[in-house]
Amino acid sequence: MPSGHGGGTRPGRRPARRARHRPAEPLSEAALTEMWRGLLLGEDSTLKRLRTVFNRLPGTPRCKVCAAPFRGPARMVTRIAMHGRSPENPLMCGVCMWSLRRRPGGAEVPGSVLFADVRGSTGLAEGRTAAQYHRLLQRFYALAATAIERHRGILDKFLGDGVMALYIPLTSGDAHARAAVGTARDLLAALRRADGDLAALGVGCGVHTGDMFVGALGTDDRVDFSALGDTVNIAARLGSIAGPGEALVSRAAWEAAGRPLPEDVTEAVTVTGRSAPLDVVRLALAGGDGAAPVAAGAGAGPPAAAAQRTK
Repeated sequence: MPSGHGGGTRPGRRPARRARHRPAEPLSEAALTEMWRGLLLGEDSTLKRLRTVFNRLPGTPRCKVCAAPFRGPARMVTRIAMHGRSPENPLMCGVCMWSLRRRPGGAEVPGSVLFADVRGSTGLAEGRTAAQYHRLLQRFYALAATAIERHRGILDKFLGDGVMALYIPLTSGDAHARAAVGTARDLLAALRRADGDLAALGVGCGVHTGDMFVGALGTDDRVDFSALGDTVNIAARLGSIAGPGEALVSRAAWEAAGRPLPEDVTEAVTVTGRSAPLDVVRLALAGGDGAAPVAAGAGAGPPAAAAQRTK
């Protein structure tokens, strides 16, 4: 974070202890918002430099803010630098958790969101022991995390039988929509190449682009770095109604990704909570590993206008 994120924490001293002795100077709401905006747009040199260094180190998963790896040989480096995994949030490091509490807030910035949900998870769990179902989901999480990291996204959270990923200028630059669409394609292709039960796992993805509020969300004792707003809600809805083996990409995200828009590919789908239908492009796996747009009404699953699919 700006104003002390990543730097200035003396070795051997925990961030929480330092925070008690040196509280952050109060900022006006406007100044705090501008500080966050600069961070999220990738204009904060300290965090940008830190992410560049940590991204060169092998290991996954990583801190969703600074990209410090939590596993692999590099985890010892990040622990020495006080960026080991936070016991309060397994997707963030201790320093970033301290920084969020030190400067709570956020800003509205452009970005893209991806949701990937397992279809028919109730039936999958019914036919397996709890341990077997857990192992299957863990393999899905690993594939998703790899695809998200490859496209410089942020693994925001695990959702039981799904994942949420953020793509903002800090991590993906102006190509955040292209990164989100690329993640959906890669994840569906990886599932097709997988073996055993994982290959038969029906996963649907939803992608949307627009402005959203990103920052420290939650309470003092349970804070997280995440996003909220209409853009996030739409992506979640699209993920919930996408058929197994397909991705529903909003037209806004598709065009922002710079993808060509073939004729008769967009279709209008009904999204719960919205008064007007939403134009989307449906991606489905064809031959090989690529996911390609399919003609309107020719999706892999039931009609996308369904308000809710069976879980």
